[in-house]
Amino acid sequence: MGDNLIYLFVAFLITWLIMAAYLWSIGRQVRNLRDEVEALENAELPAEAPTATPRRQEQVESSQA
Repeated sequence: MGDNLIYLFVAFLITWLIMAAYLWSIGRQVRNLRDEVEALENAELPAEAPTATPRRQEQVESSQA
């Protein structure tokens, strides 16, 4: 019976170690994503080019005239 408790304890310990490693991994991924989002938010966006009327809209307007 004592040997079985040792196996149970080892299995319990291994399970908690795997869960801790998994949570650490997720935390690291969240931190990396947060840093990436912050970098994207701080990045300078290029100036927007003037928008032209789409060709389709021009065709509709000319056919109505």
